[in-house]
Amino acid sequence: MRITQKLKALGSCVAGKLQRLFDPTSLEELAREQGFIQRSSSQVTGVDFVKLLTTEILEEPLVSYEGLCDRLQQLNPAVTISPQALAQRMTGAGAENYLQAVLQRAVVANLQPTVEALDSALLAPFKRIFLQDSTQAQLHEQLAEAFKGSGGSASQASVKIDLIYEVKSHRIHRLPIGPGTTSDQSRADDLVEELHATDLLIRDLGYFKLATLATIVDKEAYFLSRLPRSAAVYLTETAPDALELVPYLNQHYPHQPVIELAVSVGQTERLPCRLIAYRLPPEVVTERRRKARANATKKGRTLTQQALAWLEFTFLITTVPATRWSAAVIGTLYRLRWQVELIFKTWKSLLAIHVLRGTRAERIRCLLYGRLSVVVVLGMLSRFAAGYAQAQHQRELSFHKVITGLKRKDRLARVLNQATLNNLLEQLAKGILRLCKQQRKRPTTQQLIDHQIPYMDSFRDKTTSLPKALA
Repeated sequence: MRITQKLKALGSCVAGKLQRLFDPTSLEELAREQGFIQRSSSQVTGVDFVKLLTTEILEEPLVSYEGLCDRLQQLNPAVTISPQALAQRMTGAGAENYLQAVLQRAVVANLQPTVEALDSALLAPFKRIFLQDSTQAQLHEQLAEAFKGSGGSASQASVKIDLIYEVKSHRIHRLPIGPGTTSDQSRADDLVEELHATDLLIRDLGYFKLATLATIVDKEAYFLSRLPRSAAVYLTETAPDALELVPYLNQHYPHQPVIELAVSVGQTERLPCRLIAYRLPPEVVTERRRKARANATKKGRTLTQQALAWLEFTFLITTVPATRWSAAVIGTLYRLRWQVELIFKTWKSLLAIHVLRGTRAERIRCLLYGRLSVVVVLGMLSRFAAGYAQAQHQRELSFHKVITGLKRKDRLARVLNQATLNNLLEQLAKGILRLCKQQRKRPTTQQLIDHQIPYMDSFRDKTTSLPKALA
């Protein structure tokens, strides 16, 4: 099938960005700026080092220094370097700074528009929609000083990767990295200064911070968040007593599956917002309680009756007005967070982002920056393929299939080495149906949003078709 001129232009844009990112002259200059290359006689060039730590080890995440040397010589036969010398280069001055700078360049290139945002009616009112979540990778305990872990049943050493993802353009906005003990709440303010009016931020409980939510409101942006059980909720800004939320709902709305209240949250500085409570089906509540009890037992705790009662509901708060989102669909839109969880799952299963071998902090950072750089590159290519699948066939792309295909037989590495990116994009387009997800009866999150399916309807029998309009 012939590619339209518009899609060809988009493909050329993606190819151009990746070619500039891996441009040998540019990478050599950056390597000198960051102190990785200090002498003209250096055997390992800037471009070879970047390719070695990104595309060359995609299929071998646990590669040893001997394996890296072998890969490097295949990449550039003129290079003869011992494992000890390569180890010195990776742990010496400039290597991790250089790869961190390459990652930053990749993220900046990724932020430049390539594929037009595909808006559903529910997402259209917002300029940008940000999701934020984090994941951890366990490290060797000798790295506890540089990457402190939480200990206990977990490792004494771990690294936390924070992902800020922009939904409408399907791109990574930022990738902060820190020790495993870095709390999500400590990163609650990371994005706030960059928000514009009509932006929307969706995050989980770990990032809950009332002062941050108030700042979002001050910037005329919006938030959608889970409500923690510890938060004080009042019916008015001046009410003297906080609600006992579950008893209050059971008394005043005993049979109502979806309850909306105008509330103020916070004991001192009270934040007005909408509270939406979804009364969950009994089988969902039972499963929630089973998991909560298992988690509590693992930590040596016992759940209170209040904690168990809280699990009868899903509680969300938002400043998005009811004229834009009805209470029925807000829970459906919160499911957008699953996109981040799926991204992390893909990173771990296909790109081994959590497999970081070594006992030197410098080596771990080099591996991490290199792996995250290739994550961004694969994201650019996948985004082009997803746009093509939607525009030409109205089908949803399987990122798992695309990334698996790009990894197979070092395809991505060979394409970058031979500068045949345009040919690769042509191949992706021609075989796009093979890379799409199988048609299924159960709707995807995007379909639930596109058809404005009420949150409570998503708990119906999974084998039945859901309505395509609001109930």
